[in-house]
Amino acid sequence: MTAFQIGRLEVELAGARAVLTGRLDDTVQLAELAARLPAGDTVIETSGVGFVNSVGMREWVQLIRALRARGGVTLEAVSDRLMAQMNLVVEFRAGGIRISSFHAACVCPACGREATPLIDAVAHADELRAQRAPRLPCPECGAAMELADFPERYLSVFGGAPRA
Repeated sequence: MTAFQIGRLEVELAGARAVLTGRLDDTVQLAELAARLPAGDTVIETSGVGFVNSVGMREWVQLIRALRARGGVTLEAVSDRLMAQMNLVVEFRAGGIRISSFHAACVCPACGREATPLIDAVAHADELRAQRAPRLPCPECGAAMELADFPERYLSVFGGAPRA
């Protein structure tokens, strides 16, 4: 495994798999990551991305375009912040990437607990395509949690062609 930093983003690279932690902001130039990843299918895990601004999002879009041009792209454990930003970009709703899991801000209507659980997009593919959030159990009381925001904030990327 190789570890390096691009701006405020820490990258762990193992073959065609990258784990990103930190900030996607104006200090990040993701062309370096694209150059270090081998051609072919790529997996990127982003659960540790805690901040995304417009410049970081532009870099993310360019990275995904570059990787899609040379193979498949699977995103795992997409952070809730990155997921919300990706749902604002029409390009992500048009397909071309596979999201296997993601985090979404949820709240329990029974006890008020807030959490960002990991949602398995493969297991819940039918619900997600129908723009319905899966009913995950609250870690506090076991009642079904709900999205803490409008479903479109997290689920628009699943509205097109099947992804899983």
